[in-house]
Amino acid sequence: MKLVAICCLIALLMPSGAECTPLDARLSIVADPSADENYVFMNSVVGWDTFFAGGFYGQGRVIATVEAGLVWGGHEAFNRPTGHSTALAQSVTGTGALNEVDFHATMVAHVMAGTGYVADSDPAQFTFVGLGMAPLATIWSGAIATSYSAEDIGAFSTTDASVISVYRDFSQGIDGQRPDAINSSWGGADSAASSNVSLALDGLARQNSTVVFVSSAGNGGLLAVSAPGSNFNGLTVGSVGGTDFSTPSEFSSHGLTDFYLPNPDQPELATLVEGVRHSVHLVAPGENLFLAAYLGESGSLGASTNPQIVDLLSSPSPTDLYFLNQSGTSFSAPVVTGAIALLRNVAENDIFYHLNDTPMAMDSRVMKSILMASAAPTVGWDNQQTVQIIEGNTVITTEQGLDSRTGAGSLDLNNALEVFILSPTRDLPGLGGGLLSTSGWDFGSVMLNGHNDYRFENPFDTPIELSIALNWFAGRDFDEENNIGSNLFFADLQLQIWKMIEGEVSHLVAQSISIYNNTEFLRVYLASGSYGIRVLFNGLLFDWGETPRSSEEYALAWHATPVPEPTMGILLVFAFLLLTIYHRGPRHIRR
Repeated sequence: MKLVAICCLIALLMPSGAECTPLDARLSIVADPSADENYVFMNSVVGWDTFFAGGFYGQGRVIATVEAGLVWGGHEAFNRPTGHSTALAQSVTGTGALNEVDFHATMVAHVMAGTGYVADSDPAQFTFVGLGMAPLATIWSGAIATSYSAEDIGAFSTTDASVISVYRDFSQGIDGQRPDAINSSWGGADSAASSNVSLALDGLARQNSTVVFVSSAGNGGLLAVSAPGSNFNGLTVGSVGGTDFSTPSEFSSHGLTDFYLPNPDQPELATLVEGVRHSVHLVAPGENLFLAAYLGESGSLGASTNPQIVDLLSSPSPTDLYFLNQSGTSFSAPVVTGAIALLRNVAENDIFYHLNDTPMAMDSRVMKSILMASAAPTVGWDNQQTVQIIEGNTVITTEQGLDSRTGAGSLDLNNALEVFILSPTRDLPGLGGGLLSTSGWDFGSVMLNGHNDYRFENPFDTPIELSIALNWFAGRDFDEENNIGSNLFFADLQLQIWKMIEGEVSHLVAQSISIYNNTEFLRVYLASGSYGIRVLFNGLLFDWGETPRSSEEYALAWHATPVPEPTMGILLVFAFLLLTIYHRGPRHIRR
């Protein structure tokens, strides 16, 4: 299978709105971007500063990236302060894969966990050039390419074994440790996520539910999201750009993906339902970045026969060069991967009573729901909500749940901090609903043909914007003995908002009722009053498991913002900073 690294370098894919530019222009390399240039510090766009000011750099967390080749840890962007372990702790090569360092993997790792620490400056300090999202997180690197294309930079081949073996090692853990997330910034054609690799990865994600599988959507524009972004049990990330990083990137894939209805007893009766899934869950900045340049004689660049590429290479590779103006969903996904490390870094802190010890706080469905519910609407955000009249009441209805281009919206770490960490509602007792604060999350289980009800403890005394995300796993399994995945079942859950009167359910207000997704999402404006949330297990699209499926586990997260007053989240984040920064020394950062 021929796959591509999902970036906009060389002649592979173009940045937003760009025509094909000369090869040398796309290979601009500098030692340090000029301080006089008008660069935007991408981390700040998504709310990173709050964490950095509080001393949370991802320390103690592990994040992995699976690429064609391995990360080159020798770049200066991965320099770490004295007393901290090296950035790159594990390098795993898949069965039959090449054990080669690659330029694309190095750029992705820079976004994810670059540090850029300058020990000999006065005072010693970080740099904006080198800082990734989780600058002190530990990096695991996996390589899956069995060969590289000599003509198409970034293109490579794999086998099922070369891919599955790495994901299996990472998701099941190494030396008793698992990563918080596995980043995948590569893609291939599998719109229905029905290949052996897609089934295996979804099965591994379901079996190892503390590991979040994060994937790039792809750079095909109107084309369907590529695998593994088309998988069900991960978090797929598209790109935003523009002057304020709230505009969907033209190159970011967002075409509808397919749904495969299996029939193990009679394979000839299996059905492919085309163009019915919205596979992008979230977006993050992915345009005009400057990233660590690996220019060694291995990996995709080393395989090239293009003389302009060959002339750039040196051995050993220099440590002080950066590619300019890089764009692609390859770099949006590691932004989110690093964000997960930051949130879990806070969750393990004593001040917050070790939230990571709270039942289900580390579940990947919980993290996915939190990031989606806390996301900021992007320019033109639209999940095709319509108004229906049901039993005489006006009901806002969406049959797709997500915006086709940007999913739930753009990563907002300040909102995520409020929902995950600062909310009074963090996993309610039991598995069947309860009373809610204005923001929070819960892990639950709902019976087939049944429902769980939640009620906001206090009425809203002003109009609000309410965002709610519901996520559950597609029933896919992984057979360790044979190293393959399989389809077992697929549950159809639905999400509703109800008006409450005197503590009782009155009438339906809004609903997300997509059929072929394992995500439901609502973003609605509500008048002041009392409301509740209902999660329904509507039925099964198929069930080929040995035991009939009678219930389904899920994660629910919500975030209410007063309209038009500013969100209380600003005050909560300020309180967070007071709690975490008062006992810490000054931090230095150099542009």
